[in-house]
Amino acid sequence: MKVALKLELRRLFSSKELYIAILIGLALVVWLFVYEIVEANLFAEQYALYGDKVSGYLYYPKTVFNSCIELEYDALPPIILYLLFPIIAAFPYAGAYCKDKKTGYLKNLLTRIDRHDCFMAKYIVSFLSGFLVSGVILLSSLMLTMLVFPMLTPEAVTQNYYVQSGNMWGELFYTMPILYTLLYILIDMLWCGCMASFALMLSMFTPSPFLAVTGSFIVFEVLDYVLSLFSLSQFSPITFLRPIQTVDGISFGIILTEFIVFMAASFTAFYFLERKKDVF
Repeated sequence: MKVALKLELRRLFSSKELYIAILIGLALVVWLFVYEIVEANLFAEQYALYGDKVSGYLYYPKTVFNSCIELEYDALPPIILYLLFPIIAAFPYAGAYCKDKKTGYLKNLLTRIDRHDCFMAKYIVSFLSGFLVSGVILLSSLMLTMLVFPMLTPEAVTQNYYVQSGNMWGELFYTMPILYTLLYILIDMLWCGCMASFALMLSMFTPSPFLAVTGSFIVFEVLDYVLSLFSLSQFSPITFLRPIQTVDGISFGIILTEFIVFMAASFTAFYFLERKKDVF
């Protein structure tokens, strides 16, 4: 197991797809960072001239907790990032399994490594790839924002924050916002690992790396659309992964239960069914 895991990790960190995925996310982070600085400077200039009249409500300076990509609620980069997370998470590794089968690499690998070790290592590294990519992106945004904006405790009366006290962990956000942010980043990282693993499972059914990478995105987008038709958006991963919680009814129980279901489905299909195949 140790040899197989080491081999797959080496392949992951030497793949250009890993760094392309990270660069795409970091480009969105930098885009938002520049946007927030420009917006903050423009507002400061207007406020210096017109005072509270420019905002219409109590002025409260921009903070880390409404400027980082996790908690910014009306800019384009966060919307794009969370929409594309299934693809960004799957891109570094999901397509590699299709290539392994197509080139015959998998057949050669199975003659040298135990099937159990081979498929378990691939599943673990697939999960880690999504977990790592999302973590680098989200934590980079948080740390970059902390260089410029203050870490003031959010005040609900300012109407500058989308998280409501009645949301999941809402009270935590208004008392210990950094803990709320870090916990939600951890949830997003775990779910991006889950999405990458789900994409690996989908790669069992297609010889195309492109379809393997985009398949997870299609599944989660269709699920989001169907759930929205029945006013059940709180059950959609595309929706509940945004820490600003754009819909009511999101709970940790929902997030955890769906995570277990998707992980169990992808693991069962890939590890127990795929490794029993004699022909690839």
